[in-house]
Amino acid sequence: MINNLKINQNLTKEKKIQVLFAQAIKISHQVFMKRYNNNSLKNYAYSPSKAASELGLDEELVAQLVDDYISQILHTRYQFDNLINNIKELDSIDKEVKKIELKNLAHKNLGVAKNLRIDDAKIFLNDLMQENEIGLLEECVDALEACAIKLNPKHAFNVLQVMELKNSF
Repeated sequence: MINNLKINQNLTKEKKIQVLFAQAIKISHQVFMKRYNNNSLKNYAYSPSKAASELGLDEELVAQLVDDYISQILHTRYQFDNLINNIKELDSIDKEVKKIELKNLAHKNLGVAKNLRIDDAKIFLNDLMQENEIGLLEECVDALEACAIKLNPKHAFNVLQVMELKNSF
Protein backbone atom coordinates (compact mmCIF):
# COMPACT_ATOMS: atom_id res chain seq x y z
CA MET A 1 0.00 0.00 0.00
CA ILE A 2 1.59 3.21 -1.20
CA ASN A 3 0.09 5.48 1.43
CA ASN A 4 2.01 3.48 4.03
CA LEU A 5 5.26 3.94 2.13
CA LYS A 6 7.90 5.27 4.45
CA ILE A 7 9.89 7.89 2.61
CA ASN A 8 13.04 9.21 4.21
CA GLN A 9 12.03 12.55 5.71
CA ASN A 10 15.50 13.99 5.03
CA LEU A 11 14.88 13.91 1.28
CA THR A 12 13.80 16.98 -0.63
CA LYS A 13 10.17 17.17 -1.72
CA GLU A 14 11.21 16.52 -5.33
CA LYS A 15 13.13 13.38 -4.32
CA LYS A 16 10.16 12.16 -2.23
CA ILE A 17 7.93 12.59 -5.28
CA GLN A 18 10.42 10.62 -7.38
CA VAL A 19 10.44 7.80 -4.81
CA LEU A 20 6.62 7.78 -4.70
CA PHE A 21 6.46 7.67 -8.50
CA ALA A 22 9.02 4.85 -8.68
CA GLN A 23 7.06 2.85 -6.11
CA ALA A 24 3.82 3.40 -8.05
CA ILE A 25 5.44 2.19 -11.26
CA LYS A 26 6.82 -0.86 -9.50
CA ILE A 27 3.45 -1.80 -8.02
CA SER A 28 1.51 -1.30 -11.24
CA HIS A 29 4.11 -3.25 -13.27
CA GLN A 30 4.05 -6.12 -10.78
CA VAL A 31 0.27 -6.36 -10.82
CA PHE A 32 0.00 -6.12 -14.60
CA MET A 33 2.60 -8.85 -15.04
CA LYS A 34 1.20 -11.09 -12.29
CA ARG A 35 -2.48 -10.75 -13.19
CA TYR A 36 -2.36 -10.29 -16.93
CA ASN A 37 1.16 -11.31 -18.03
CA ASN A 38 0.98 -8.40 -20.43
CA ASN A 39 3.95 -6.14 -21.18
CA SER A 40 1.91 -3.63 -23.16
CA LEU A 41 -0.27 -2.96 -20.11
CA LYS A 42 2.79 -2.85 -17.90
CA ASN A 43 4.23 0.02 -19.94
CA TYR A 44 0.95 1.92 -20.33
CA ALA A 45 1.25 5.70 -20.13
CA TYR A 46 -1.77 7.97 -19.96
CA SER A 47 -2.30 10.48 -22.76
CA PRO A 48 -4.34 13.55 -21.82
CA SER A 49 -4.28 14.63 -25.47
CA LYS A 50 -6.33 11.56 -26.41
CA ALA A 51 -9.02 12.46 -23.87
CA ALA A 52 -8.91 16.12 -24.87
CA SER A 53 -9.30 15.29 -28.54
CA GLU A 54 -12.10 12.75 -28.05
CA LEU A 55 -13.97 14.94 -25.56
CA GLY A 56 -13.44 18.21 -27.41
CA LEU A 57 -11.75 19.80 -24.38
CA ASP A 58 -8.44 21.58 -24.01
CA GLU A 59 -5.60 19.67 -22.35
CA GLU A 60 -5.45 22.07 -19.41
CA LEU A 61 -9.04 21.25 -18.45
CA VAL A 62 -8.36 17.53 -18.87
CA ALA A 63 -5.32 17.91 -16.60
CA GLN A 64 -7.51 19.54 -13.93
CA LEU A 65 -10.08 16.76 -14.26
CA VAL A 66 -7.32 14.16 -13.96
CA ASP A 67 -6.06 15.85 -10.78
CA ASP A 68 -9.62 15.69 -9.39
CA TYR A 69 -9.73 11.99 -10.30
CA ILE A 70 -6.40 11.40 -8.53
CA SER A 71 -7.71 13.08 -5.39
CA GLN A 72 -10.91 11.05 -5.59
CA ILE A 73 -9.06 7.73 -5.91
CA LEU A 74 -6.64 8.53 -3.08
CA HIS A 75 -9.53 9.51 -0.81
CA THR A 76 -11.70 6.52 -1.74
CA ARG A 77 -8.76 4.18 -1.13
CA TYR A 78 -9.81 4.10 2.53
CA GLN A 79 -13.40 3.31 1.58
CA PHE A 80 -12.24 0.43 -0.61
CA ASP A 81 -10.03 -0.89 2.21
CA ASN A 82 -12.85 -0.65 4.76
CA LEU A 83 -15.29 -2.43 2.48
CA ILE A 84 -12.80 -5.22 1.75
CA ASN A 85 -12.09 -5.62 5.48
CA ASN A 86 -15.83 -5.78 6.17
CA ILE A 87 -16.24 -8.43 3.47
CA LYS A 88 -13.52 -10.47 5.20
CA GLU A 89 -15.10 -10.22 8.64
CA LEU A 90 -18.88 -10.14 8.24
CA ASP A 91 -21.51 -12.87 7.98
CA SER A 92 -22.91 -13.84 4.61
CA ILE A 93 -25.87 -11.43 4.40
CA ASP A 94 -23.86 -8.41 5.58
CA LYS A 95 -20.94 -9.54 3.42
CA GLU A 96 -23.14 -9.44 0.32
CA VAL A 97 -24.25 -5.90 1.17
CA LYS A 98 -20.61 -4.79 1.45
CA LYS A 99 -19.79 -6.48 -1.87
CA ILE A 100 -22.56 -4.46 -3.50
CA GLU A 101 -21.21 -1.27 -1.89
CA LEU A 102 -17.72 -2.12 -3.18
CA LYS A 103 -19.04 -2.70 -6.69
CA ASN A 104 -21.02 0.58 -6.57
CA LEU A 105 -17.94 2.52 -5.44
CA ALA A 106 -15.88 0.94 -8.22
CA HIS A 107 -18.64 1.69 -10.74
CA LYS A 108 -18.75 5.36 -9.71
CA ASN A 109 -15.00 5.68 -10.20
CA LEU A 110 -15.11 3.67 -13.42
CA GLY A 111 -17.35 6.28 -15.01
CA VAL A 112 -14.77 8.97 -14.37
CA ALA A 113 -11.90 6.78 -15.61
CA LYS A 114 -13.84 5.98 -18.79
CA ASN A 115 -14.67 9.62 -19.44
CA LEU A 116 -11.03 10.63 -19.01
CA ARG A 117 -9.80 7.63 -21.05
CA ILE A 118 -7.61 6.29 -18.22
CA ASP A 119 -7.21 2.77 -19.59
CA ASP A 120 -5.22 1.10 -16.81
CA ALA A 121 -7.63 2.32 -14.13
CA LYS A 122 -10.58 1.01 -16.14
CA ILE A 123 -9.09 -2.49 -15.99
CA PHE A 124 -8.72 -2.47 -12.21
CA LEU A 125 -12.09 -0.86 -11.58
CA ASN A 126 -13.76 -3.48 -13.79
CA ASP A 127 -11.98 -6.18 -11.81
CA LEU A 128 -13.18 -4.64 -8.54
CA MET A 129 -16.71 -4.90 -9.85
CA GLN A 130 -16.32 -8.54 -10.92
CA GLU A 131 -13.88 -10.24 -8.54
CA ASN A 132 -14.84 -11.90 -5.27
CA GLU A 133 -11.51 -13.22 -4.01
CA ILE A 134 -10.18 -10.91 -1.29
CA GLY A 135 -6.54 -11.08 -2.34
CA LEU A 136 -7.41 -10.04 -5.88
CA LEU A 137 -9.59 -7.19 -4.62
CA GLU A 138 -6.74 -5.92 -2.44
CA GLU A 139 -4.34 -6.18 -5.37
CA CYS A 140 -6.70 -4.19 -7.59
CA VAL A 141 -6.99 -1.41 -5.01
CA ASP A 142 -3.20 -1.22 -4.64
CA ALA A 143 -2.77 -1.07 -8.41
CA LEU A 144 -5.58 1.47 -8.79
CA GLU A 145 -3.85 3.75 -6.30
CA ALA A 146 -0.53 3.28 -8.10
CA CYS A 147 -2.15 4.12 -11.44
CA ALA A 148 -3.58 7.32 -9.98
CA ILE A 149 -0.20 8.36 -8.60
CA LYS A 150 1.47 7.74 -11.96
CA LEU A 151 -0.92 10.23 -13.61
CA ASN A 152 0.54 13.19 -11.71
CA PRO A 153 2.99 12.22 -8.96
CA LYS A 154 3.41 15.78 -7.69
CA HIS A 155 -0.33 16.29 -7.21
CA ALA A 156 -0.70 12.82 -5.69
CA PHE A 157 2.11 13.53 -3.24
CA ASN A 158 0.47 16.78 -2.17
CA VAL A 159 -2.89 15.06 -1.67
CA LEU A 160 -1.27 12.29 0.37
CA GLN A 161 0.54 14.87 2.50
CA VAL A 162 -2.71 16.72 3.24
CA MET A 163 -4.45 13.42 4.04
CA GLU A 164 -1.62 12.45 6.40
CA LEU A 165 -1.81 15.83 8.11
CA LYS A 166 -5.60 15.54 8.56
CA ASN A 167 -5.22 12.03 9.98
CA SER A 168 -2.70 13.26 12.53
CA PHE A 169 -5.38 15.33 14.31
